[in-house]
Amino acid sequence: MRDMGALTRDMRQRLYPRPENEPTALTVRHQEPSIIHSVDIEATESTESLVALLLKAAANAQHISLSVLTKRCADPMSAGFVEQWPGEHYRLLGGLAEAVDARRIVDVGTYTGLSALSLGHFGAHVVTYDIHGWSTFEDTALREADFEGEIEQRIGDLSDPAFFSSQTGVLRDADLIFVDGPKDGVFEWKFADLLYSALADKSTVIVWDDTRLMNMVAFWAALTAPKLDATSLGHWSGTGLTLAS
Repeated sequence: MRDMGALTRDMRQRLYPRPENEPTALTVRHQEPSIIHSVDIEATESTESLVALLLKAAANAQHISLSVLTKRCADPMSAGFVEQWPGEHYRLLGGLAEAVDARRIVDVGTYTGLSALSLGHFGAHVVTYDIHGWSTFEDTALREADFEGEIEQRIGDLSDPAFFSSQTGVLRDADLIFVDGPKDGVFEWKFADLLYSALADKSTVIVWDDTRLMNMVAFWAALTAPKLDATSLGHWSGTGLTLAS
């Protein structure tokens, strides 16, 4: 008797034959290798609350305009990213900030500042972290005047226990935390261990970027906090919503 797996593979090949000259790459602006896998998580009240939050944030994103930020972008492509949604996450970030009525937000990974500006679109105070000063990035969308208002940058490595300890108060006070770190296979794991331990008694919403990238797949799968893959309504390279506990 033939193996059922082999029969299934034969059937799939007949129904969806691969072309003889199948291209090795797609004709798209940007592509990254990833892994598709089953999602075996237990449906809980926490995951249901994340679904409700995502739906509310998406409804908000439909009506959000970030056109004021496009004028700050260094090039037309970046300007297009700001308003593109779904696919890019800036409008969803604004929608999430509005959905949780955030007053204090932490942005991990300043870079051009577009995430910080999107998160703070409704007037929340945003503390953005990086290991480099915002003005060192040539294509920054930030301006000196931004730091006279509701945006503050702090320089340091949040995966370092000593620096993390000095910032615990800021992280615990945050209503929303967005993490767009280096995705180097080290930072996210160390920071997550510190972060979820420090917020074990909190229900803070924590958003992880690029969760579908190859070097983030295992990290996202390993997170045991209540979580929801929000990629279809967020960033094409992966958006993950979690609760601190």
